[in-house]
Amino acid sequence: MKQFKTLIFISLVALLVSSPLFASGAVEKGKDFSSIDLATATGSEMEAAWSRSLESYNTQRSTLRSAMDEAIRNNDVSDYLELRGVYGSLKVPEITEEENDIILERILNSQDEDEKAALSSFLYASSRYYHPVLTFQYEVKGERMTRTYRKTVSVAPGSEVEVPSLEGEGLFQGWSLDGTTVSYKSGEKMSMPYTDTILYPIFTSGISFSDPVTGLESYTEGNVATLPENEAGEGLVFLGWYDEYGRKAEGDSVTVENGKSAKYTAYWKGLEIGDGSIRYYEEGKIPSGTQVLLSFPLVNIGNVPLNSISVKIEGEGVTVLSSSSLKVTLVGSSSTISPTFLIYVDGEKGEEKVITVTATDKDGNLWQKDLKFILQ
Repeated sequence: MKQFKTLIFISLVALLVSSPLFASGAVEKGKDFSSIDLATATGSEMEAAWSRSLESYNTQRSTLRSAMDEAIRNNDVSDYLELRGVYGSLKVPEITEEENDIILERILNSQDEDEKAALSSFLYASSRYYHPVLTFQYEVKGERMTRTYRKTVSVAPGSEVEVPSLEGEGLFQGWSLDGTTVSYKSGEKMSMPYTDTILYPIFTSGISFSDPVTGLESYTEGNVATLPENEAGEGLVFLGWYDEYGRKAEGDSVTVENGKSAKYTAYWKGLEIGDGSIRYYEEGKIPSGTQVLLSFPLVNIGNVPLNSISVKIEGEGVTVLSSSSLKVTLVGSSSTISPTFLIYVDGEKGEEKVITVTATDKDGNLWQKDLKFILQ
């Protein structure tokens, strides 16, 4: 009799498993997802039917789990094993690829924006086959390197996506669907598309000039640009305009190909010789007939390294006891070094003494300054 009851229960449970319409008393009655017409059902109807399918599945699991627990309490091993077999045969509700395509076709062909939004919202949340990807893609092979940019976004269709900016071979105008005309500009908001979409950047030609030393900035749209005039300030030697690859611009103008751009930076050598000081003595004063240490700052005021700068000092009545010339290197812009010389100065008290500092580089560029002191 007991086995007969068990067989009846197993049969009922099997019926529950095979019947997607099964639901507990708390589950609203109606068609489950596999029973509705996907060609006509609204988004809300699909959501309700999908919810019923999930609840039915969860109820079946709960009922079988309770029956298995009861079998364990009664030490009914055979019943437990049979129930566990049925429990293991349960399948989680899943939207098939075919069902996914039916709904997606409706989304793409619908003229009703509210319907499109409702259907895509349901499909995005419920189907593993529907996760559109928006790709911002750029690649260009240059002379020495390949520039690539790829940004992907996968959010619910209709969600706001901020359009990124981009630096490339030309003046960036925006992103394009067809590769020729701008569809979206950087910084603006666009709606996430309903299907996978690739956007391509649009560039126009342009040439920019930047001078970090003087602060000059200029931009010329088009393929040809005249080199800006740059007046050298005190202590500065202009080396020319150089592109990103370290090539110097020759002549009075530069050109670029259509759809590309170029960036030129002004290169300067520059040295500033600061005021001298005598260690342990008042500013501007120098003792006569005494060995003293003279130092002064050298500052790189350009934007290229100053390598192996020869520095020497000389003056009437001035004897340099240490090496009269030394080599210094100032690598970065604004880098500073303070060479020190041991000197002996002869003269009358109150006399002005001039000590000349001269700095030269291997190219023959020269910087010079007179340091003035009063003998005491």
